[in-house]
Amino acid sequence: MSFQRQGSDASEIRPCQYGTSKLLVRGPKRRLDLPIAVFLGGSETYGQFVQDPFAALLERDAGVKTVNLGAVNAGLDAFALDEEVLGIAARAGLVVIQVLGAQNLSNRFYRVHPRRNDRFLEPLPLLRSMYSEVDFTRFHFNRHLLTALKSVSRHRYGVIEAELKRLWVARMKLLIARMNGHVLLLCLGYSDESELGLGPEPLLVTGEMLEALRGPKVEL
Repeated sequence: MSFQRQGSDASEIRPCQYGTSKLLVRGPKRRLDLPIAVFLGGSETYGQFVQDPFAALLERDAGVKTVNLGAVNAGLDAFALDEEVLGIAARAGLVVIQVLGAQNLSNRFYRVHPRRNDRFLEPLPLLRSMYSEVDFTRFHFNRHLLTALKSVSRHRYGVIEAELKRLWVARMKLLIARMNGHVLLLCLGYSDESELGLGPEPLLVTGEMLEALRGPKVEL
């Protein structure tokens, strides 16, 4: 996804970090000792090149103190594997989680960057053996990788897609289980109509996968 710069004020926003976390999230740093709503998500939640992201608009319009933990190009792993961020979110009365694509998870086929999860780091032995004809050194982003793998073999790609979907549901359930307050899942999507497209955003996430997360404290 690309973004258009919306003026100098937005470009002056600086990221910040909380506690021991290495994740760069939307600044400025907020107080955590008040009743808060926490937002977890990627570039859209962070509000890259946006002066007032939707977390700030909620605070302004509804009077709810918010902490925006959105991070540019973050996926589910950036939050599910960060104990500092999980601790902040667990103390919130409301946690809004942007539904993020399943392609940006480390899995048994490939590894992604621990914080900028859209970055492809390396193929694992299983993927190398499955796609022995592919040169993986030319890939830097997961979407590019998966699109290329699908063009080589839709059947083999289907095995990887099924794994990513299964893993996404399992990891989302673990993330939600760490929350003590009410959880709202926010799905921001658009369609990819190309023949070899991987589907609409959030990538590889279906309605059935979202329904599998529904529970007494989870609202879609």
